Amino acid sequence: MTSRATRRLEAGPGWPWLAVACVLLSAVGAADAADVIRTIDGDRLAVTVTGSTRDGLTIEDREGVERPVSVAEIVDVQFEGEPQELRTARNLLARGRSSDALEELAKIDADSLNGLTSLMKADLDYITAASNAQAALLDAGNRDRLRDAGREVLGFASAHPQSFRYYRTRELVGDLLAASGDTAKASEYYEQLAAGPPAMKIRAATARGRMLLAAGDHAGAVTAFEQAEAIDASDPASLEQKRLASLGKARGLGRLGKGSEAIAVVNELLNGANPEDAELLGPAYNALGDAHRAAGRLQDAVLAYLTVDLVYNTNPSAHAEALAKLAEVWEEIGQPERGREARSTLQATYPETSWARTGAS
Repeated sequence: MTSRATRRLEAGPGWPWLAVACVLLSAVGAADAADVIRTIDGDRLAVTVTGSTRDGLTIEDREGVERPVSVAEIVDVQFEGEPQELRTARNLLARGRSSDALEELAKIDADSLNGLTSLMKADLDYITAASNAQAALLDAGNRDRLRDAGREVLGFASAHPQSFRYYRTRELVGDLLAASGDTAKASEYYEQLAAGPPAMKIRAATARGRMLLAAGDHAGAVTAFEQAEAIDASDPASLEQKRLASLGKARGLGRLGKGSEAIAVVNELLNGANPEDAELLGPAYNALGDAHRAAGRLQDAVLAYLTVDLVYNTNPSAHAEALAKLAEVWEEIGQPERGREARSTLQATYPETSWARTGAS
C-alpha cells in the first residue's frame, strides 16, 4: 500500500520542482550563451562584446571584467543570436568562397533584420561588402565590378567609422585599386592600413609587395617583402604576417631567376608550419612549385602543385592557381592529357577566376 507521503510526491502538484529545474536550466543556458571571439593564438573567448573601435573590440568576461582585444588578435567573431546565415557566410568568406557567402547572405529573412544589434548589423554590412570585394578580385578583369566593390567597401567604412573591420577595409580598397591598375592610389590605402598595430604595418608592407609583384616589379616586390620581415614585432599576429611576407619574397626571388634561394625560403617556412594550416600551406606549396619551376625542376614543381590540388585545396584562389599551373607544367613534361584534365577542372570549378580565363602565364 502506498503511503500518504509517497502519494503526495507522486500525485501532488509537481510545479515547484519543475520551476526549480527550469530556473536552473535557464541559468546554465544563460551562462553558456555568449559572443565568441577566436584569437590568433587559438583561444575561443566566450564574452560579451560591448563596443568597437578601429583598434579592436571591448569585451566583458563572465566575471564582469571589461578589457580591450586588439584587432590584430582577432581571427573571427560570432555574436550571440545572430542569424545562422550570417555566421555561415562569415566562415565561407574566411575560406575564400565569396560567391557561396553571398548566396548564404541572400537567404537572411528581411524580418529578422529588425532584431539585430548594431554590432550585428555592422558585421552583416561588412561581410556583404567584403564578399563582393573578394568576388571582384577573383574576377579581376572586370573593371566595373572592381570599382563597384570598392565603393561598397568605402560606403561601409563611412557608415561604420569605428568598426574593428576598418583596417581591413583599407586593405580591401587598396587591393581593388591595385587590381584596377591604379597602384599610386592603392599605395595610399595601404599606408592607412600601416597606421594600425604592428601586425597591420607588416600587412601593409606585404600588400605593397603583392602589388609590385603583380605589376612585374619583382625586385621592388622582394624589397617590400623584406621590409615587412624586418619590422620589429614578434607577437603572434605579426609573426603570421611575416610568414606571408616570406612567401611573397619567395615568389619574387623565383621570378628573378633565383630558384634555389626561393626554394630555401619556402622550405624554411614549411618546416615550421602547422600541417593543418591550409590557408597558409596552399599558397606556400604554390610558391614552392614556382620556385622549383624557376630552377628547372619541373617534376618537383608538379609535386608541389599537386599537393595543393589534392591536399590543401580549400582556398579557392590557391586551388585555382595550382590547377592553372598544373595545366602548363603537365604539358611541359610531356603529359598533355593530364594538362587538359587540370585545365578542364579549373574551368568547371572556378570559371569566374582570372586563372580560368587567362591561365598561369
